[in-house]
This record gives sequence, C-alpha cells and structure tokens, in this order.
Amino acid sequence: MMFMRGGTRLRAGSLAVATGAAALALFVAGCGDDDEGDSASSSSGDAKAGKVAVLLPDSKSSVRWESVDRPFLKAAFEKAGVDAEIQNAEGDKSAQQQQAEQTITNGAKVLLLVNLDSGSGAAIAANAKSQGVKVIDYDRLTLKGDSDYYVSFDNEEVGRLQGQGLVDSSRSRSPARTRRCRASRTSSTATSA
Repeated sequence: MMFMRGGTRLRAGSLAVATGAAALALFVAGCGDDDEGDSASSSSGDAKAGKVAVLLPDSKSSVRWESVDRPFLKAAFEKAGVDAEIQNAEGDKSAQQQQAEQTITNGAKVLLLVNLDSGSGAAIAANAKSQGVKVIDYDRLTLKGDSDYYVSFDNEEVGRLQGQGLVDSSRSRSPARTRRCRASRTSSTATSA
C-alpha cells in the first residue's frame, strides 16, 4: 500500500515505523530511575513522561525527513502529551552532536537518532548514555554503537525482495542481463552488524 504526501510516495510500512518509534519513545520516556523516592508527584500518578529529542540527519538525502517524519512525529508526540523537540543537522555531523548535547542539557530523557554515519552516531549515543539518556536508532542502525533500541523497516526482507526482483527480471529477458546493486557502506540494508 502506498501513500502520497506532498508529492512524496510512502509505503504504509514507513508510517508504521514512525508510529512504532513514537510509541517506543513514549514508553521509554515513561521509564527511568526513580531518584525522587516516594515524592508526592510520583505517588499521585501525575508524573509526566520525560522529554524526547528527535535528531534528523538532513533534508537533502530524502525529503521525507522534513515533509513526512517531522510532522508525523510532532503530531504523535502532541497527541500523547509528550514534550518533544525535533532538530535537523542538515548533513553536519558536528551540528548533530551539538544538537544532541543541547537537547540533553534541556532535559531530554530519550534521543530518537537518525545518524549521519555510524561513527558520529556512536559518539552521540555514548555521550547520551553516560548521562542516563536512552537512545533509539531510528531508520539507520548505528554500527558498533550502543543504542538501547533500533526501530526501522525489516532490512533482511528488503534484501530478499531486491534479490527476488533481480531474479524475476532476469527470467523475463532473453538473454538475461546481469545487474549490480550498490548502496552506501553506511546503509543498514548494505551492511551487517
């Protein structure tokens, strides 16, 4: 099933992933250390979930980050009553690091991270975890990172479907032509942890 939004084609699974990420972030934000002991706010049941920071990578690699993910996540967090901040690094690793540090300083308890690459993502996750902040890799796996969760599409199924597409297309041509698929080395669908 496909959805169109702002001229961008989306599969239903993309929206499900975003919904799952938002739900997971809400769950994790509600968990945490009870350093306050038996304070009145924690015993009354009115304790508010922690702040969530979403760190998007850029707006050039895919228009979906700003045209789909940002508004969808914003609406999901608002509906759930969770304080959330959404930042975009615009392809700048140091900017994303600074955004992560600033959101943690501002009280973020959960980072929903779409890394620019595994190295910078791992540094962000390590810093966040050292301060007791949960980290969710969203869409892009941080290889050799230490994130608490990874929310994305089924990478193995993507590879299986790509392979099946190649097999099916080669059967329909005589003589069969060989095609080579390449992806970025940082792509979760092209690498294994």
